[in-house]
Amino acid sequence: WAEIDLDNLEYNIKKIKELSHGKEIMAIIKADAYGMGAVSIAKELCDLNVNIFGVSSLEEGIELRNHNIKKEILILAGSFNEELEMAKCYNLQVTITDISQIKYIIEHKIEISVHIKVDTGMGRVGFTIDEAKNALKICRDNNITVVGLYSHLSVSDESDLDSIEYTKNQISKFKKLEELEDIKYIHILNSGGILNFSNIGYTNMVRAGILMYGVYGEGLINSLKRVFTLKSKVLFLKELKEDIDISYGRVGKGCKGDIIATVAVGYADGYRRELSNIGTLTIHGHKCKIVGKVCMDMVMVKVPKEIETKVQVGDEVVVMGEDIYEISQMIHSSVYELFTGLSRRVSRVYIKNGKPHIVNNLIGKI
Repeated sequence: WAEIDLDNLEYNIKKIKELSHGKEIMAIIKADAYGMGAVSIAKELCDLNVNIFGVSSLEEGIELRNHNIKKEILILAGSFNEELEMAKCYNLQVTITDISQIKYIIEHKIEISVHIKVDTGMGRVGFTIDEAKNALKICRDNNITVVGLYSHLSVSDESDLDSIEYTKNQISKFKKLEELEDIKYIHILNSGGILNFSNIGYTNMVRAGILMYGVYGEGLINSLKRVFTLKSKVLFLKELKEDIDISYGRVGKGCKGDIIATVAVGYADGYRRELSNIGTLTIHGHKCKIVGKVCMDMVMVKVPKEIETKVQVGDEVVVMGEDIYEISQMIHSSVYELFTGLSRRVSRVYIKNGKPHIVNNLIGKI
């Protein structure tokens, strides 16, 4: 199960507000809120006075509306023309990245609020600066409501001098549009931007994603609190009576006298198979090395001598916690991938006032 500490989430939101000098916060809850559970996280953030959410797709936006989330919602990844009518029906704001989309809105008389996306150096989607000015003019001439103007920073989480200069150049390009003061939301700062470039004054909103959970591209943030911990339990214990090969492929080696604990977590839960024979789980505060390959539903670890007499079936195991960044580095991945890779069968346990508040699992909400 994943423990999600809502008290720490509240702390982080307040801190992000401070870091961004009081700017409006758009909470990015795409990909099921980075695996934390979009609906539950959105409801909590509504109570914390977050007024706008960012999602990736039409379906993600509709899911929130179907669960009575009434705040503003922006579809970040862009929408296909045939989705625009549905987005309008659910009162979703859409990202516009091409003139043809504006023409479609005009031709079909779709009354929808839009954000104009500017590509300042990400190289993914969006208008150039000059194209964006033209797009804004066309929208205004045709009474299309432009709610936002934004761009995306590609290396704001990198600290080398070249990356810093590249980010500054992106911000400088975007600033050429700053005279458009009548637009409600002007935003370019993502999580990395909030931490490293929040002193820019002409934007009025920031986009907080993984930062809300107290982590970032380079691990835990000292000024924030960790929200997420993945846990499980010891399923089985055995003392080896002889030297033995462990798990698939016989790549794990156990020696006579070793205490091996089988833990109920596997790659079908999102615990990556690349951690076979190199990862560790924590039991009673001690690191226990994985022996053999991570299975679909289970993983085996060697119990250290210091706790051999303490470990019992049913004991709690910390699968990923403060070490999540180190785990991501171990498998040449990222914290983002580990978060979003959590499967549906991992129960989400929301902690509030230090106690379990809500449990979401495969059979419903408890």
